[in-house]
Amino acid sequence: MQSSWISAEQLAQLSNELSDAFISPLPAFHIVRISGPDQIKFLQGQVTCDVTQLSAEHFLRGAHCDAKGKMWSTFHLCQAESDILQIGFRDELQASLLQLKKYGVFSKVSFSETIGELAVLGIGGPNSAELLANLGFNAIETGAVSQHQGSYLLALAADHFLWIAPIATAQQVIKDHADIMAAPTRWLAQHIQHGIPYLEQPLLAEYVPQQLNLQSLAAISFSKGCYMGQEMVARMKYLGKNKRAMFLLSATTDITPAAGSDIELQLEQNWRRSGVIVNAVNIQGKLAVLAVLPNDLTSDNHLRLAETPEVMFRIEPLPYTIE
Repeated sequence: MQSSWISAEQLAQLSNELSDAFISPLPAFHIVRISGPDQIKFLQGQVTCDVTQLSAEHFLRGAHCDAKGKMWSTFHLCQAESDILQIGFRDELQASLLQLKKYGVFSKVSFSETIGELAVLGIGGPNSAELLANLGFNAIETGAVSQHQGSYLLALAADHFLWIAPIATAQQVIKDHADIMAAPTRWLAQHIQHGIPYLEQPLLAEYVPQQLNLQSLAAISFSKGCYMGQEMVARMKYLGKNKRAMFLLSATTDITPAAGSDIELQLEQNWRRSGVIVNAVNIQGKLAVLAVLPNDLTSDNHLRLAETPEVMFRIEPLPYTIE
Protein backbone atom coordinates (compact mmCIF):
# COMPACT_ATOMS: atom_id res chain seq x y z
CA MET A 1 0.00 0.00 0.00
CA GLN A 2 1.58 3.26 -1.12
CA SER A 3 0.03 6.67 -0.53
CA SER A 4 0.43 9.42 -3.12
CA TRP A 5 -2.27 11.95 -2.24
CA ILE A 6 0.20 14.23 -0.42
CA SER A 7 3.85 14.81 -1.28
CA ALA A 8 6.86 14.46 1.00
CA GLU A 9 7.59 18.16 0.42
CA GLN A 10 4.13 19.14 1.66
CA LEU A 11 4.52 16.98 4.76
CA ALA A 12 7.93 18.44 5.53
CA GLN A 13 6.48 21.95 5.65
CA LEU A 14 3.93 21.12 8.35
CA SER A 15 4.44 22.19 11.95
CA ASN A 16 3.94 20.57 15.36
CA GLU A 17 3.54 23.92 17.10
CA LEU A 18 -0.20 24.47 16.65
CA SER A 19 -1.98 24.59 20.00
CA ASP A 20 -5.54 25.27 18.84
CA ALA A 21 -7.72 23.24 16.48
CA PHE A 22 -5.74 21.68 13.62
CA ILE A 23 -5.91 19.27 10.69
CA SER A 24 -3.22 16.64 10.14
CA PRO A 25 -2.83 14.58 6.96
CA LEU A 26 -2.32 10.93 7.89
CA PRO A 27 -0.83 9.26 4.79
CA ALA A 28 0.41 6.29 6.87
CA PHE A 29 -3.22 5.36 7.61
CA HIS A 30 -5.13 3.50 4.92
CA ILE A 31 -8.63 2.25 4.16
CA VAL A 32 -9.97 -1.04 2.84
CA ARG A 33 -13.47 -1.12 1.36
CA ILE A 34 -15.38 -4.31 2.23
CA SER A 35 -18.35 -5.12 -0.01
CA GLY A 36 -20.81 -7.90 -0.76
CA PRO A 37 -23.96 -9.42 0.75
CA ASP A 38 -21.98 -11.49 3.28
CA GLN A 39 -19.83 -8.63 4.56
CA ILE A 40 -21.36 -8.46 8.06
CA LYS A 41 -21.67 -12.23 8.51
CA PHE A 42 -18.09 -12.75 7.35
CA LEU A 43 -16.55 -10.01 9.51
CA GLN A 44 -18.57 -11.19 12.51
CA GLY A 45 -16.61 -14.45 12.41
CA GLN A 46 -13.26 -12.70 12.04
CA VAL A 47 -13.02 -9.69 14.35
CA THR A 48 -13.44 -8.90 18.05
CA CYS A 49 -16.22 -6.30 17.78
CA ASP A 50 -19.91 -7.03 17.19
CA VAL A 51 -20.27 -5.99 13.56
CA THR A 52 -24.06 -6.26 13.75
CA GLN A 53 -23.96 -3.08 15.86
CA LEU A 54 -22.36 -1.00 13.10
CA SER A 55 -24.59 1.78 11.77
CA ALA A 56 -24.43 4.93 9.71
CA GLU A 57 -24.47 6.95 12.92
CA HIS A 58 -21.84 5.05 14.96
CA PHE A 59 -18.48 3.47 14.11
CA LEU A 60 -16.91 0.43 15.74
CA ARG A 61 -13.43 -0.09 17.12
CA GLY A 62 -12.05 -3.63 16.93
CA ALA A 63 -9.17 -6.00 16.35
CA HIS A 64 -8.42 -8.86 13.97
CA CYS A 65 -6.58 -11.83 15.50
CA ASP A 66 -5.00 -15.07 14.39
CA ALA A 67 -6.17 -18.42 15.75
CA LYS A 68 -4.02 -17.93 18.87
CA GLY A 69 -5.64 -14.58 19.67
CA LYS A 70 -2.61 -12.54 18.58
CA MET A 71 -3.55 -9.38 16.70
CA TRP A 72 -2.94 -8.71 13.04
CA SER A 73 -4.56 -5.31 13.40
CA THR A 74 -6.55 -2.81 15.38
CA PHE A 75 -8.96 -0.70 13.34
CA HIS A 76 -12.09 1.41 13.07
CA LEU A 77 -15.09 0.29 11.00
CA CYS A 78 -17.33 2.85 9.33
CA GLN A 79 -20.54 2.24 7.38
CA ALA A 80 -20.31 3.85 3.93
CA GLU A 81 -23.67 3.32 2.24
CA SER A 82 -23.75 -0.39 1.32
CA ASP A 83 -20.03 -0.94 2.08
CA ILE A 84 -17.89 -1.06 5.21
CA LEU A 85 -14.66 0.92 5.49
CA GLN A 86 -11.85 -0.55 7.59
CA ILE A 87 -9.41 2.17 8.69
CA GLY A 88 -6.00 1.42 10.18
CA PHE A 89 -2.26 1.98 10.09
CA ARG A 90 -0.76 0.73 6.81
CA ASP A 91 1.30 -2.13 8.35
CA GLU A 92 -1.54 -3.66 10.29
CA LEU A 93 -4.13 -3.11 7.58
CA GLN A 94 -1.97 -4.90 5.00
CA ALA A 95 -1.47 -7.86 7.35
CA SER A 96 -5.18 -7.99 8.16
CA LEU A 97 -6.17 -7.75 4.50
CA LEU A 98 -4.04 -10.76 3.57
CA GLN A 99 -5.81 -12.86 6.20
CA LEU A 100 -9.29 -11.61 5.35
CA LYS A 101 -8.79 -12.39 1.68
CA LYS A 102 -7.62 -15.90 2.56
CA TYR A 103 -10.90 -16.74 4.30
CA GLY A 104 -13.12 -14.46 2.25
CA VAL A 105 -13.00 -16.74 -0.79
CA PHE A 106 -15.63 -18.89 0.91
CA SER A 107 -18.11 -15.99 1.28
CA LYS A 108 -19.83 -13.43 -0.92
CA VAL A 109 -17.51 -10.64 0.14
CA SER A 110 -14.86 -8.59 -1.63
CA PHE A 111 -12.06 -6.27 -0.56
CA SER A 112 -10.65 -3.28 -2.40
CA GLU A 113 -7.93 -0.82 -1.50
CA THR A 114 -8.83 2.86 -1.75
CA ILE A 115 -5.37 4.37 -2.29
CA GLY A 116 -6.48 6.43 -5.31
CA GLU A 117 -9.90 7.23 -3.90
CA LEU A 118 -9.89 8.16 -0.21
CA ALA A 119 -7.54 9.99 2.15
CA VAL A 120 -7.28 9.82 5.95
CA LEU A 121 -6.80 12.98 8.01
CA GLY A 122 -6.86 13.74 11.70
CA ILE A 123 -8.59 16.67 13.35
CA GLY A 124 -7.76 17.63 16.91
CA GLY A 125 -6.97 20.30 19.41
CA PRO A 126 -9.17 22.31 21.76
CA ASN A 127 -12.27 24.11 20.53
CA SER A 128 -12.51 22.08 17.34
CA ALA A 129 -16.30 22.57 17.02
CA GLU A 130 -15.93 25.75 14.96
CA LEU A 131 -13.46 24.06 12.62
CA LEU A 132 -15.81 21.10 12.14
CA ALA A 133 -18.68 23.46 11.35
CA ASN A 134 -16.52 25.22 8.75
CA LEU A 135 -15.86 21.85 7.14
CA GLY A 136 -19.59 21.11 7.00
CA PHE A 137 -19.90 18.67 9.91
CA ASN A 138 -22.39 18.68 12.75
CA ALA A 139 -21.13 18.49 16.33
CA ILE A 140 -20.96 14.84 17.39
CA GLU A 141 -20.28 12.90 20.56
CA THR A 142 -17.54 10.32 21.04
CA GLY A 143 -18.36 7.13 19.13
CA ALA A 144 -20.52 8.86 16.52
CA VAL A 145 -20.07 9.45 12.78
CA SER A 146 -20.99 12.58 10.84
CA GLN A 147 -21.27 12.56 7.04
CA HIS A 148 -20.84 15.41 4.56
CA GLN A 149 -20.43 15.26 0.78
CA GLY A 150 -18.83 11.84 0.63
CA SER A 151 -16.71 12.39 3.75
CA TYR A 152 -16.98 10.64 7.12
CA LEU A 153 -15.95 12.11 10.45
CA LEU A 154 -15.37 9.67 13.34
CA ALA A 155 -15.30 11.13 16.86
CA LEU A 156 -12.63 8.99 18.57
CA ALA A 157 -12.50 11.06 21.77
CA ALA A 158 -13.05 14.60 22.94
CA ASP A 159 -11.56 16.94 20.30
CA HIS A 160 -9.94 13.96 18.55
CA PHE A 161 -11.30 12.89 15.16
CA LEU A 162 -10.57 10.72 12.12
CA TRP A 163 -11.68 12.22 8.83
CA ILE A 164 -12.17 10.03 5.74
CA ALA A 165 -12.40 12.22 2.64
CA PRO A 166 -12.20 11.91 -1.13
CA ILE A 167 -8.64 12.69 -2.21
CA ALA A 168 -9.70 15.80 -4.15
CA THR A 169 -11.41 17.13 -1.01
CA ALA A 170 -8.35 16.44 1.14
CA GLN A 171 -6.03 18.17 -1.30
CA GLN A 172 -8.30 21.21 -1.48
CA VAL A 173 -8.47 21.40 2.32
CA ILE A 174 -4.68 21.51 2.49
CA LYS A 175 -4.73 24.57 0.22
CA ASP A 176 -7.68 26.31 1.87
CA HIS A 177 -6.59 25.73 5.49
CA ALA A 178 -2.82 26.01 5.22
CA ASP A 179 -2.67 28.07 8.44
CA ILE A 180 -4.04 25.21 10.59
CA MET A 181 -2.42 22.24 8.87
CA ALA A 182 -0.23 20.32 11.32
CA ALA A 183 2.30 17.51 10.99
CA PRO A 184 0.94 13.96 11.43
CA THR A 185 2.91 13.70 14.68
CA ARG A 186 0.73 16.43 16.19
CA TRP A 187 -2.36 14.23 15.82
CA LEU A 188 -0.50 11.03 16.69
CA ALA A 189 0.70 12.58 19.96
CA GLN A 190 -2.93 13.25 20.84
CA HIS A 191 -3.79 9.67 19.81
CA ILE A 192 -1.20 8.38 22.29
CA GLN A 193 -2.50 10.65 25.05
CA HIS A 194 -5.94 9.09 24.53
CA GLY A 195 -4.40 5.64 24.96
CA ILE A 196 -5.41 4.42 21.49
CA PRO A 197 -2.79 2.11 19.93
CA TYR A 198 -2.04 0.99 16.40
CA LEU A 199 0.24 -1.83 15.28
CA GLU A 200 3.48 -1.25 13.42
CA GLN A 201 5.35 -4.04 11.64
CA PRO A 202 7.47 -5.34 14.58
CA LEU A 203 4.37 -5.96 16.72
CA LEU A 204 2.13 -7.78 14.25
CA ALA A 205 0.77 -11.05 15.73
CA GLU A 206 2.58 -10.41 19.05
CA TYR A 207 -0.18 -9.41 21.50
CA VAL A 208 -3.72 -10.37 22.43
CA PRO A 209 -6.22 -7.47 22.48
CA GLN A 210 -6.32 -7.07 26.29
CA GLN A 211 -2.57 -6.47 26.38
CA LEU A 212 -3.23 -3.26 24.42
CA ASN A 213 -6.25 -2.33 26.61
CA LEU A 214 -8.78 -2.91 23.84
CA GLN A 215 -11.35 -4.13 26.37
CA SER A 216 -11.23 -0.61 27.88
CA LEU A 217 -11.67 0.95 24.44
CA ALA A 218 -14.93 -0.89 23.67
CA ALA A 219 -13.17 -2.91 20.96
CA ILE A 220 -14.08 -6.40 22.22
CA SER A 221 -17.51 -7.99 22.46
CA PHE A 222 -17.67 -10.86 24.94
CA SER A 223 -21.21 -11.81 23.96
CA LYS A 224 -21.15 -11.96 20.16
CA GLY A 225 -20.13 -15.60 19.79
CA CYS A 226 -17.24 -17.23 17.98
CA TYR A 227 -14.61 -15.42 15.91
CA MET A 228 -10.98 -16.00 15.03
CA GLY A 229 -8.94 -16.14 18.26
CA GLN A 230 -12.04 -15.83 20.46
CA GLU A 231 -11.07 -18.72 22.75
CA MET A 232 -7.80 -17.08 23.80
CA VAL A 233 -9.40 -13.64 24.20
CA ALA A 234 -12.13 -15.14 26.42
CA ARG A 235 -9.57 -17.08 28.44
CA MET A 236 -7.71 -13.85 29.19
CA LYS A 237 -10.91 -12.33 30.56
CA TYR A 238 -12.54 -15.18 32.45
CA LEU A 239 -9.51 -17.13 33.66
CA GLY A 240 -7.33 -14.15 34.56
CA LYS A 241 -4.52 -15.27 32.26
CA ASN A 242 -3.49 -11.78 31.19
CA LYS A 243 -0.45 -10.42 33.05
CA ARG A 244 0.31 -7.45 30.82
CA ALA A 245 -1.32 -4.12 29.94
CA MET A 246 -0.55 -0.98 27.98
CA PHE A 247 0.74 2.09 29.84
CA LEU A 248 1.20 5.73 28.91
CA LEU A 249 4.76 6.91 29.54
CA SER A 250 6.61 10.18 29.07
CA ALA A 251 10.24 11.29 29.04
CA THR A 252 12.36 14.33 28.27
CA THR A 253 14.71 13.46 25.41
CA ASP A 254 15.37 14.10 21.73
CA ILE A 255 15.13 10.39 20.96
CA THR A 256 12.12 8.75 19.30
CA PRO A 257 12.38 4.98 19.89
CA ALA A 258 10.98 2.62 17.29
CA ALA A 259 8.04 0.31 17.89
CA GLY A 260 9.32 -2.89 19.43
CA SER A 261 12.13 -1.19 21.38
CA ASP A 262 12.75 -2.73 24.79
CA ILE A 263 11.95 -1.09 28.13
CA GLU A 264 13.78 -2.16 31.28
CA LEU A 265 12.40 -2.25 34.83
CA GLN A 266 14.63 -1.74 37.87
CA LEU A 267 14.62 -4.64 40.34
CA GLU A 268 16.73 -3.65 43.34
CA GLN A 269 20.20 -2.96 41.84
CA ASN A 270 19.54 -4.65 38.51
CA TRP A 271 17.58 -3.83 35.37
CA ARG A 272 15.48 -6.42 33.56
CA ARG A 273 13.75 -6.31 30.19
CA SER A 274 10.07 -5.98 31.08
CA GLY A 275 8.25 -4.21 28.29
CA VAL A 276 8.05 -3.09 24.67
CA ILE A 277 7.20 0.21 23.03
CA VAL A 278 4.03 0.13 20.92
CA ASN A 279 3.86 3.74 19.65
CA ALA A 280 6.06 6.77 20.28
CA VAL A 281 5.99 10.45 19.27
CA ASN A 282 8.48 13.13 20.20
CA ILE A 283 7.56 16.79 19.86
CA GLN A 284 10.21 19.33 20.83
CA GLY A 285 11.95 17.01 23.28
CA LYS A 286 8.76 15.73 24.92
CA LEU A 287 8.49 11.99 24.29
CA ALA A 288 5.10 10.28 24.66
CA VAL A 289 4.94 6.49 24.53
CA LEU A 290 2.43 3.68 24.71
CA ALA A 291 4.12 0.53 26.01
CA VAL A 292 3.18 -3.01 27.01
CA LEU A 293 4.39 -3.76 30.54
CA PRO A 294 3.47 -5.98 33.53
CA ASN A 295 -0.05 -5.04 34.59
CA ASP A 296 0.91 -4.75 38.26
CA LEU A 297 3.20 -1.80 37.54
CA THR A 298 2.96 1.17 39.93
CA SER A 299 4.12 4.77 39.82
CA ASP A 300 6.97 3.84 42.16
CA ASN A 301 8.59 1.60 39.55
CA HIS A 302 11.62 2.88 37.65
CA LEU A 303 11.67 2.37 33.88
CA ARG A 304 14.26 3.17 31.23
CA LEU A 305 14.82 2.72 27.50
CA ALA A 306 17.09 -0.30 27.08
CA GLU A 307 18.99 1.01 24.06
CA THR A 308 19.53 4.42 25.68
CA PRO A 309 19.57 3.88 29.47
CA GLU A 310 19.76 7.59 30.29
CA VAL A 311 16.17 7.96 29.01
CA MET A 312 14.04 7.46 32.13
CA PHE A 313 10.27 7.18 31.84
CA ARG A 314 7.47 8.58 33.95
CA ILE A 315 4.15 6.73 34.18
CA GLU A 316 1.27 9.03 33.19
CA PRO A 317 -2.47 8.50 33.83
CA LEU A 318 -4.54 7.01 31.03
CA PRO A 319 -7.95 8.57 30.23
CA TYR A 320 -9.66 5.27 31.03
CA THR A 321 -9.51 2.49 33.60
CA ILE A 322 -7.75 -0.74 32.67
CA GLU A 323 -10.35 -3.42 33.30
